[in-house]
Amino acid sequence: MADSQGKSRSNTPSIAPPMRRPLEEDHAPAISSPLNPNPDAALRTRARAPPREQREKRETLKKREATGNTRANTPNARAVKQDRASAPSPMRYSIPEPKLADYELPKDGIFASHEPNPMFAPDGKTELKKPVDHAWNKKGYRYTACVADPQFRHKQFYRQSDSRPYGPRISHEDSDKWYHFDDSATIVTNEKGWRMGRGNVVAREGRLYYEVKILKGIPHDGPMDPIDPRTGETTPGPHIRMGWARREAPLDSPVGYDGYSYGLSDSRLEVMHRSRASKVFRLLPKNAKSKHMKARPPSNRPMPVEYVVDEQVKVGDVIGLEIQLPALSIHRKVVEGIYNPAVDLGDGFDALADTRDPLNMDKPLDIIRDRIPVPYKGNFYFEQLDFTASKAMETYHDRGPGISPKPSPNHEDVSVRSLPYSHMKIYKNGKEVGIGFENLLAFLTPASVPSGQGARPGFDDGMVGYFPAISAFNGGIAQVNFGPDFWCPPDEILRQRDQDMEMMGNPSSGKVVPEGRKLRAVGERFKEQIAEDVVWDIIDEVDFFMQDGAWDYKGDSVLDVSAGKSTPKARGFANPDENLGVEVGRRY
Repeated sequence: MADSQGKSRSNTPSIAPPMRRPLEEDHAPAISSPLNPNPDAALRTRARAPPREQREKRETLKKREATGNTRANTPNARAVKQDRASAPSPMRYSIPEPKLADYELPKDGIFASHEPNPMFAPDGKTELKKPVDHAWNKKGYRYTACVADPQFRHKQFYRQSDSRPYGPRISHEDSDKWYHFDDSATIVTNEKGWRMGRGNVVAREGRLYYEVKILKGIPHDGPMDPIDPRTGETTPGPHIRMGWARREAPLDSPVGYDGYSYGLSDSRLEVMHRSRASKVFRLLPKNAKSKHMKARPPSNRPMPVEYVVDEQVKVGDVIGLEIQLPALSIHRKVVEGIYNPAVDLGDGFDALADTRDPLNMDKPLDIIRDRIPVPYKGNFYFEQLDFTASKAMETYHDRGPGISPKPSPNHEDVSVRSLPYSHMKIYKNGKEVGIGFENLLAFLTPASVPSGQGARPGFDDGMVGYFPAISAFNGGIAQVNFGPDFWCPPDEILRQRDQDMEMMGNPSSGKVVPEGRKLRAVGERFKEQIAEDVVWDIIDEVDFFMQDGAWDYKGDSVLDVSAGKSTPKARGFANPDENLGVEVGRRY
């Protein structure tokens, strides 16, 4: 009886609906199929709506009146100005004030004749001498002439200067110690193995051009290298290489030796980069028939080209070297990793200034020069830590069995990112030969890595870029011409001069070409560079003046910088084994 009642009760339907047992596991197949293309349960879950934004809780009127904060929600113009990004300042060092003799003009450099016999140019009149007691760049240090000026008190009295001869030339301080120069520093030679000298002008954007005349190199008649009449063996003859080099490129090697320089060889008219030779090429029409195809920017599609063969650079030839670099705005996007070829069209010289921020206050562009004045051989020089080769660049120009990275504007390593719309073009005796290189490597920091001896990374000192470079071998002699009066000017420069003259008479005539696309002489860039040095010296003085209290400054010691008691020494010349720096630190 009890059993029958229990069974009947269990079968009686309940008023409340039965609760479903929740699934403890998802019975989805482990392998996807056409019917179940995505078996992952986490991806099949329904997306939830974003959480609702919480409303701002405001204080009541009584509470605001009690706390005296009735204008708390009124925007403060001063606070907006303080939120803008501020640029850092150069470092100041603990150094003594200059003596009275330090305010005198810098002394001229000393040049010594070649021993045992003087060295002359092929004309037999121009003697080539070697600089003596010059602070040339070495061991990760860079030296720039400076002088004491009483108008720059807050800048610790020293400002940038220059040494004779004034003007665009090959730098005495930025050349190998075995280089010999004429009085104008435009004719150079070297009797040793490959050595290099850089110019005193830097290319950072736009198009620049200079010429090199071969005074002693491959002869017009006879073999390329002389033959010893006694043994009949070929002996190395004089040679010249020319091109563009960055500050990291070593001076005891030819231009084109590593990834920091691009060079042109006199033999076979080949271009050199990473010690690898390649051919100069000419561009052909799009539908032209050619045996050679080359990927061309910006789309990297194969285009027909013609390679230059059976060419040499001999004595008397004039080689023109052009470099083209995009605008610094495009360059900064490349090194910052935000360059997008679909958005950042062109070389950047057509871009207009942002009307919302015409002065670029949200992201100020500053030149930061951390350098200390040091005495050397009767003159003062600014000493600063120079840039050094990065590990990625060492791998890039390594000839080992490893895989070398391929540069691109969006490479994961900033040191091997290339610049769009950049190239190096070759001219011979005024006629365009072809293109030597495209997509040159970026140089703005952090692509250029400072020396790890205490330098602050990430700062641009205004002299980062590509310099004209000449390499001489075994007595080769070359002469540079930085313009504007060239020996064999290209047709483009002549046409540009005529157009500029017409624009002066009638400004409305002709199409205006942006300055960044004009082919200009390196000498014109030198004038801009001098003006930039003066402006940045004044900006540094005003910056330190404001830091020292502005008009409240009473003439006391500089804030946070105590006056030093001893003159700093040039650390790059502290090795007595080289008989250098013996008198470093002694005041004259």
